[in-house]
Amino acid sequence: MAKRRSSYSDDDEDWGWGFFPRSKPIKPKDGIQSKSKKGAFRESWWAKRWILVLEGYGIGTRLQRGRSYARGGQVLNIAIKPGEVTARVQGSRPTPYRITIRMPRLSDIEWEKVIDAMGAQAIFAAKLLAGEMPNAIEEAFSAAKVSLFPARGDQLITDCSCPDVANPCKHIAAVYYLLGEQFDTDPLLIFTLRGRTRDQIIEALRARRAASAAETPGETQGPPELIPALAEQVDSFWEVGDLSAFSSHIAAPEVPLAVLRRLGKSPAGTYDTLSALYQAMTAFTLDKVFGND
Repeated sequence: MAKRRSSYSDDDEDWGWGFFPRSKPIKPKDGIQSKSKKGAFRESWWAKRWILVLEGYGIGTRLQRGRSYARGGQVLNIAIKPGEVTARVQGSRPTPYRITIRMPRLSDIEWEKVIDAMGAQAIFAAKLLAGEMPNAIEEAFSAAKVSLFPARGDQLITDCSCPDVANPCKHIAAVYYLLGEQFDTDPLLIFTLRGRTRDQIIEALRARRAASAAETPGETQGPPELIPALAEQVDSFWEVGDLSAFSSHIAAPEVPLAVLRRLGKSPAGTYDTLSALYQAMTAFTLDKVFGND
């Protein structure tokens, strides 16, 4: 990691040398409210992976200093665009600190290889369209000999306008934690840090699937089967026929609530109500109708 610094001065950071006392940060009125009030700042595996990667660089202690800032609403805003995160964090001074976090963007050739690997598995497209991160997504990046998450500490270039020489300072650490929460909500934001937006990924996957279907040779078709007119089938219309070859498999969907997730944001309360209804219908069908209880 790298962090560019301006001048030294006393601030709301205790540098550990005893030169500067701690001071209380100014409480903003419109800061981002963290979902986490205690414990972990993430729920999904991909958000946990983000924090674990950062802690793996040996900066776990420094990351902890940002927890209270993240939970206290000191982060005013976060903006994510390809390869870069910008944010403002309120410290003890009237002017909020400006934070920038940069990650190297993958090249177009590297992204083509990654998308080829993702497009080869239908479940990747299905889960991404539903707003989920496939468990094996890192394998697609490994196939292209690149990594989804930063592989080394120097792949994160950070800059904060505060005077603290530590890297990350508490302001950057607070942004790291809230990024974990945002990744929980929208996992495709991780792709954005690597250089491709949600729409670019989805469009590319759809194009790969369409091209694959077009290249698959169709079966040799014989002459069309003549279907008798309905008037000729009235007497036997309700006959079941031979069902010995008919089989079915009833199971919970592999991607839960896929339709709701694909539709995106809904009026307040609608998503929670419909998701509870979907889940109850699935449980009732499996446990009662098909006797799986």
